Amino acid sequence: MTADPPQRAIFDESARYHRFLEYRAGDAIDPRRAARAVAAALAAARDGVHRPARIVVAFGRRLWSALAPDAVPSDLHDFETIRGVDGHVAPATQCDLWFWLQSDGEDENVARTLALHAALRDDFALSLEQPGFTYFASRDLIDFEDGTANPKDDEARTEAAVVPDGSGAGGSIVLVQRWVHDLDKFAALDVAAQEAVIGRTKADSIELEGDDMPPDSHVSRTDVKKDGVALKVYRRSAPYATLARHGLYFLAFARARERHQIQLERMFGVSGDGLHDRLIEFSRADTGSYLFAPGERALAEVIEGGRASGA
Repeated sequence: MTADPPQRAIFDESARYHRFLEYRAGDAIDPRRAARAVAAALAAARDGVHRPARIVVAFGRRLWSALAPDAVPSDLHDFETIRGVDGHVAPATQCDLWFWLQSDGEDENVARTLALHAALRDDFALSLEQPGFTYFASRDLIDFEDGTANPKDDEARTEAAVVPDGSGAGGSIVLVQRWVHDLDKFAALDVAAQEAVIGRTKADSIELEGDDMPPDSHVSRTDVKKDGVALKVYRRSAPYATLARHGLYFLAFARARERHQIQLERMFGVSGDGLHDRLIEFSRADTGSYLFAPGERALAEVIEGGRASGA
């Protein structure tokens, strides 16, 4: 276990409602003012609701480098647009500051979001607000179970999601993307064809085996090994839905950015083997950011610095 424990809410899977907030800073970042705003926002979000807060905060490379230059992971970079096969694109919409609020009721998330944003809006511009929810038994809106390959115990989750040593140890490299589904197009496939796209059975989420597993299924393209080691990540995605737009806010934590990047390149057909993930034929990404969720101690140091600068 690292000396700087990861943010606890990353691994709390009990919430049914989620709210994701992405912010951008101005061209010139004043570290003291930014730290003060983050400290005030977290304090405001935690006050006034008589239930324990479940909040994760993460930072883009530019902002975290200004706030904690000695705690920046060596492989933390901004998300860069991936131009895949057949016109499929994973766009870069890099944010500087990100919050993930979790709760058992949408009322709690709304109250915390309003308080948090009021403390931030003079210093950061909101670029995305996305509510999310748990859909039945952790299913995506395409009605397949999501996150079945997640690490199952604390040790495995830590190994997959937490930077083990060096600069940024105890934190996590985060990938966030909003995906927009074409549900009608996917629903037009029969169940066997849908299962071939995903690589798992629909009813009970069992992976296909042998010749039944297509090499371009979602499972095949994202289940990656390097030098015999599985490049696991820890997924915490949440569906969202209105009649006009519905899909998945993809959220994953990893010990190294490479794990995210390899999966994305394999999905979009730019990894060199001529294959792409068939799932991108039915869902498109319209945002993309890489972030760093610092460990509890590193985050506390930034927050305390913000409080001190505001005194």
